[in-house]
Amino acid sequence: MMSLRASKTLWLIVAAGLAIRVVLAFAFTGTNHVDIEATASLRVRGWDWHAVYEAFPPWTYPPLFLPWLAGASWLSEVSGLSFHGLAKLGPTLADVGLALAVYAYLGWRQARERIRLIGAALVMLGPSFIAVSGYHGQIDSVAILPPVLALMLWERGPPTSTRALGAGLLIGLGAAIKLVPLLVVLPLLGSARSWKQAAMLAGAALAVPALVLAPLWISGIDLNRVVRYTGVAGWGGLSLVVHPGLGWHWLAQGASLETAGGGVTRALQDASRWITIFALVGYTAFILRYRPAPVDAAVLLWLAIYVFSPNFFLNYLIWGLPFFIMAGYLVQVAVLQAALMAPTVAYYLTLWPSPSTVNAAIYVPILIVLWLFWGFVTFVLVQRIIRRQEVHRSGIQPPLVTLATAQR
Repeated sequence: MMSLRASKTLWLIVAAGLAIRVVLAFAFTGTNHVDIEATASLRVRGWDWHAVYEAFPPWTYPPLFLPWLAGASWLSEVSGLSFHGLAKLGPTLADVGLALAVYAYLGWRQARERIRLIGAALVMLGPSFIAVSGYHGQIDSVAILPPVLALMLWERGPPTSTRALGAGLLIGLGAAIKLVPLLVVLPLLGSARSWKQAAMLAGAALAVPALVLAPLWISGIDLNRVVRYTGVAGWGGLSLVVHPGLGWHWLAQGASLETAGGGVTRALQDASRWITIFALVGYTAFILRYRPAPVDAAVLLWLAIYVFSPNFFLNYLIWGLPFFIMAGYLVQVAVLQAALMAPTVAYYLTLWPSPSTVNAAIYVPILIVLWLFWGFVTFVLVQRIIRRQEVHRSGIQPPLVTLATAQR
């Protein structure tokens, strides 16, 4: 297995991806999300935490990424460099971490060097990753990197309480940036050696975001936007499939839920939390029943979220794509990112400079097809996991299908 130091091609890929992101970061402000970051950074520097979470525009995530923003704000004043460029260096560096992680992980699974380099390139040169980190400035890469490392630790570490503690703390670190990565606890439960180990994993993961949010809660800050946020209807997922007209309004007219959603969409939005919870309960029962490999369980987790969660943004792809690559679905990830380039451009053109019917005509049909694709591959993976369990029970050693398929 080639080491990280030995692969010059790997570092060329990383350098090229970095260069693209840095140019985008400083050349474009991105979306209004960066405006929220700028406002939050100034409030953090002034220690005005109530304003960070309760004034407009509010910060809607846990506070662990805010020190980076405060540092970017200070450095911008000192150096004269743009704040939006410096702020987006955080997600950019997280992409580097993800690329190195998938490169190392594929090596652990005995993938050839070419496959490992393709995996890293799908992160560093992948349009979805570049758009979210280099242009948008969203922090999904920052939040998902620690859970990716947690899965690697879980698979490579000795099956002891120390492994559970380390993996749990890493997942909690991601959840202290954005809460969604906390879900990565669930794929690991299927391979826990005992209920004690499972409890330590979950407890450590919950402890980190609890510790960073507790001081804010004690001080009387309203954290509803942090813990109860369920997304925005009409941009993807079930809400777009149920009401394509809402997606069209968003892309063509910039309409809000109240003006275009209707009763069905409103009911779906009100029930979104329960729909997701029921899906996760079913997912967890399946994982505990069939005990798939952790990486396959992680792939199935994000597929279940994409299928059953009523709301979906394109930056949510970053939650699942690293795990898809680690599981060996390199061709699928490459095709997926290529197919989503057009709706990604339409999405960002809608946010800036303005909505248009052309954007809607591109975005809405492809996102509906994307949801159908999630449903199909979820069914295929569930069937594959069930078959592997049946083969295992018969006493025949199952092949490593996903990685072997990727290497053909």
